[in-house]
Amino acid sequence: DDTFWEEKVKRSIQECNSVVALKEMATLLLRIATQRQGVIRGLAQDIFIFNKMVIDQDDLANPSLTISK
Repeated sequence: DDTFWEEKVKRSIQECNSVVALKEMATLLLRIATQRQGVIRGLAQDIFIFNKMVIDQDDLANPSLTISK
C-alpha cells in the first residue's frame, strides 16, 4: 500500500543522521518519481490514442430518439 510505504520512507528520513544517506534516499526517490511520471504519461497517451483511433465518436454518441404516436 502506498500509504504504508510513504510512512516508512518518511520515518527513515526523519530518523536519518547521515547527509550521505539522505542524499542517496533523495536520489532514489527522484528516480522513482521520474519513472512513475513516465508511466503515467505513457498510459495517458495510450488512452488518448485508443480513444481516437479505435472508437469512433459516432459510436459513443447517444442515438436519436423517435417519438411514436
